[in-house]
Parts: sequence; structure tokens; C-alpha cells
Amino acid sequence: MNKATNPTSCKQRELRLQNGTKLDEQACFIIAEIGQNHQGDLDVAKTMIAKAKECGADCVKFQKTHLPSKFNRAALDKVYDSPHSWGKTYGEHKQYLEFSQQEYKILQQYAEQQVGIMFTASAMDQVSQ
Repeated sequence: MNKATNPTSCKQRELRLQNGTKLDEQACFIIAEIGQNHQGDLDVAKTMIAKAKECGADCVKFQKTHLPSKFNRAALDKVYDSPHSWGKTYGEHKQYLEFSQQEYKILQQYAEQQVGIMFTASAMDQVSQ
């Protein structure tokens, strides 16, 4: 029997989150992916944060993109004619869905201080890190 099939030969690992929370070996850490489903609206984002907590999530995750770093000019200027579009071009549509640094700070404060859920955002390109 090797280590992969013999769990008693594997060392127990401790997971400690950045905020100091320690998860035991049986813990399940649930991340609610909000992404850009907030439709560029802070109130919708806040509602989604509260609902994620209500549903048992430990953390909410958004996505942050610096559009010129991720898309070329042709993609950003392409006409985006869809009933789900927030702009005339794909770039306008995507920009509408992006929150500013200040808006992210508002959401983080809301999540952590008012709702009691961890907050994170994935950088979708190097500039957004």
C-alpha cells in the first residue's frame, strides 16, 4: 500500500486562513463565486453577499479585470448586440460590470464587517493583482 491509498501514512495538515481562522481536518470551506453576476450594481452585489452567507458560504469571490490587459482593441471595439448587453461594444459591456477600487473596498467592508463573511477577488490579469 502506498501513501496515496494509505491515509494513515499521510501527515495531517493544518489550514490557517489569512484572518487567523484555523480549519480542522474535517472542515469544508465554501467559496461563493459571485464573479460579475452582480450586473455592475453595488446593491445587487451586497444582496448576493448576504445571500451567500445565509446559504452557509464562508467566503464570497468576485473577479477583477483590467480590460486593456486582457482583451485586444478589436475585441473591446466589437459591436455587442445582445439583450444581455450593458453597452454597445463588448468593451463598454465589460467596463459596465467592473467595480472601481473604492467600490471593492465598500463591498469588502460590507462583507466582513456587516455580514460576517470573508471577501476576495480574483485578478483576471497581471495588472489587476
